[in-house]
Amino acid sequence: MARNQGPPSDDPFYRRGQTARNSYADDSLPLDAGLTDDEDEDEQNQFRRANKRVSVRRSALPKKTASRMRAVAAVVLTLAVLAVAGFESYRFATHSWRFRVRSENDVQVGGEASKSRAQVLEKMREDVGRNVFQIPLAERKRELEKIPWVESAAVIRLWPNQLRVVVKERTPVGFVALGERVELVDAQGVLMEMPSGTQGDGYSFPVILGMNENEPLSTRAPRMRAYMRLMRELDEGNGAQGAQYSRNIDEVDLSDPEDVKVLAKGGSAPILLHLGKENFLSRFMVFLSNVQKWEQERGKLESVDMRYGREVILNPDTHVATPPAAAGAAKTDGTEKNSEPAVPSKPRHRAVKKRK
Repeated sequence: MARNQGPPSDDPFYRRGQTARNSYADDSLPLDAGLTDDEDEDEQNQFRRANKRVSVRRSALPKKTASRMRAVAAVVLTLAVLAVAGFESYRFATHSWRFRVRSENDVQVGGEASKSRAQVLEKMREDVGRNVFQIPLAERKRELEKIPWVESAAVIRLWPNQLRVVVKERTPVGFVALGERVELVDAQGVLMEMPSGTQGDGYSFPVILGMNENEPLSTRAPRMRAYMRLMRELDEGNGAQGAQYSRNIDEVDLSDPEDVKVLAKGGSAPILLHLGKENFLSRFMVFLSNVQKWEQERGKLESVDMRYGREVILNPDTHVATPPAAAGAAKTDGTEKNSEPAVPSKPRHRAVKKRK
């Protein structure tokens, strides 16, 4: 088989094509000749592989919501830790022997408790042997304030196993006759037994009549307000003289709120005065200024009614009640209007306890 040989050198067509190719090679144009920039770019993009998008995994919740939930979870976790710690601390505090009241020496009584100390300790003795954190302080406070001598009380825990009771006692303002028994009473009408070992020593009060130990406090309270107003007027209306006219009173009868009656000193013997419900000081001063004159003119006086202004009735309790004009009356200047009643009788009230 014959070998392929190139074209003959004397072929004109061959030489002409060779020349054309050489001219073309010398004057060759770039591939993008004649194309604009946009066409060039579009042409390049036509054969360029498309960029593959990178997939990004996104959360189902927005970032703001997710951050809030993380904060809430942190708070819940913190609270749970604190709750567990608190529970363990509480269990330790309420069951450990270190916080147990061992004896009465672990109970301190302070404040004004000279009269009620024994009763307070008796009430707190129930808590000896108990854990201080298991003792209901509010309940103990209520129980202590039921003691007649205790006006207010506060119970405090002291670290690690003690209690402190702070007591404010009531202030007595008078003696109260209850049958054959005499007790003390404060300004609110609360009755108190005499302190043990005393019989009223150290007190100087009138004896109050007209009260019953079985009557409610709401009944005694308004009567005691009238009594306190009487004592205040007799002692505070004396100016710079400093005289306390309440010391002239042995008994105060509060059975009739419209007529406060007192057994007063000033004459030859204690005299029962009807002072009404007001102007106690002025009426008592009229009595002190005229009692000696009345006794000189009338003899012994047992009672005087001071409720009718400047006109008084002498010995009104020795006969059946009559109008002021018909009874044994006298003006405050000593001028007699009517004769003294003819039928005398004994005084209605007797002093239960004389004042010092």
